[in-house]
Amino acid sequence: MAESTYQLDVITPEKIVYSKEVTAIVAHGTSGHLGVLAHHTPLVTSLEPGPFKITEPGEKTVKMTLGGGFMEVRGNKVVVLADSVEDL
Repeated sequence: MAESTYQLDVITPEKIVYSKEVTAIVAHGTSGHLGVLAHHTPLVTSLEPGPFKITEPGEKTVKMTLGGGFMEVRGNKVVVLADSVEDL
């Protein structure tokens, strides 16, 4: 069975930091950790500074730290507008 994926774009004021198909993300929202899988309900939320975990197809994991920002989930696409991003 094929993994369900969606497009993730992580953008800072300076550049597009990440733009790929992913299977899951976990972000640090204002109310705690928030996981997003394919076909998630539409959502707009602010993000607190903290860890951001990306799972790519094949279970490859990418970790970074966001300096806060906003996330929009819509139409099987997620856009993260981050104040800053640091690779781990």
